[in-house]
Amino acid sequence: MSIPRWKRWLSYLVELELEHLRTDMHESLTVSLVRGRIQLFADRAIYSFEDLYSNFAEAFHRIDLSRLPGNRVLVLGLGLGSVIQLLEEQHDFQGDYTAIEQDEAIIYLARKYTIDTINRPITTITGDAEPFLLSYQGASFDLVLLDIFQDDHIPEFFSTPTCLACIQRLLHPNGLLITNRLYRTPQDQVQTDQYVRHVFKTMFPHAAAMTVEGNRILFHDASYLKSS
Repeated sequence: MSIPRWKRWLSYLVELELEHLRTDMHESLTVSLVRGRIQLFADRAIYSFEDLYSNFAEAFHRIDLSRLPGNRVLVLGLGLGSVIQLLEEQHDFQGDYTAIEQDEAIIYLARKYTIDTINRPITTITGDAEPFLLSYQGASFDLVLLDIFQDDHIPEFFSTPTCLACIQRLLHPNGLLITNRLYRTPQDQVQTDQYVRHVFKTMFPHAAAMTVEGNRILFHDASYLKSS
């Protein structure tokens, strides 16, 4: 969807709501124009924000994408496709993308507002990522991006060792998993620190983490991080 230039300019002064939906999974989904970018916001969490989706923007700048063994990317939690936009527009990464998104309304919004700005093809699968991970038997992925939230809550399965074991099985041996966790409130920090210590690093002893604006970004293999 093309946004008039005057609206983008105006959005630097005031947030412009473009669309608001209520779905079975979300009491509120709002698409707004903010600082010239299209933002998808649930009640308490930003799902997409183009190049201002800072958690993954910072993550991608920290890693050496040239080390990936190939270009097959699995995106768990599509939003409006910000992670794909970041890879393509800021890093010229020519990915072969598969995106899993449970809420049909979010896929509708992505196709309406942002997907047509992405050059690379995206295979979009509507459905719960849990059965996909449990049953997947296809070719391995070189990069897995786990960014699944229901508002500000991560569904239970995606915090379990079983989930990580499934991702490890479908991830190329030299590939990379990046996952996003909340780190805003003291409760978020305690829960995320416990997850990292007792689940993530148990499965991936060489993991690394970084904090970006209330989020904790986890890398399953610290060797991917560029030296400071």
